[in-house]
Amino acid sequence: QSQSIVFQIFVCFRHLLSRMAGVLDRHKLLKVEALADEVLRTKEDLLNLDIHRNGRREALGSLRRGESRGATQWLATEGQFLRLPTDTTRNWLQSRQGETDEAIVAARSRLKTQTRALLAENPKVTDLNPGVCDLLLQENRLEQQQRAAEAAEASQKQAAEQKALREQKRSKNVLDYSRFDGMADSDCD
Repeated sequence: QSQSIVFQIFVCFRHLLSRMAGVLDRHKLLKVEALADEVLRTKEDLLNLDIHRNGRREALGSLRRGESRGATQWLATEGQFLRLPTDTTRNWLQSRQGETDEAIVAARSRLKTQTRALLAENPKVTDLNPGVCDLLLQENRLEQQQRAAEAAEASQKQAAEQKALREQKRSKNVLDYSRFDGMADSDCD
């Protein structure tokens, strides 16, 4: 039975090493890094588009509620300030909002395809054999137990040293009454 356990561990390690060989390939790592960078940039683009959409939503809400009175409105766009009639401003904001919504839909679909490509290129943890996962977890547990035992031993050693130091100090601080034994009654009244 111990030989079968050793064989299973050997198979798990062989499987793990074959997985690691694929991960350690420099070309593959560079490709994974490039794909991950694309995913992160797309997420950043989505964040910026969402910020713009929320700003325009607030402006359209202000116009709808009548908080912006007057025949003309000031509009800041692309580094310029424009003074446009209220109806033109509303139409411009709505058209830009529609463009932003379309850009968000396109970016989300692009993000999905990029994420799929990244997951196809990068080895997934879910593909690992459960025996390999158990073995890795067992190694982690053994390391943690060993660290905990070393820490407990170090703290016990430190506590013993502190106790010895306290006892040494205590022995020096004890009053020696033997020097008073030879004294007779005081001659002072």
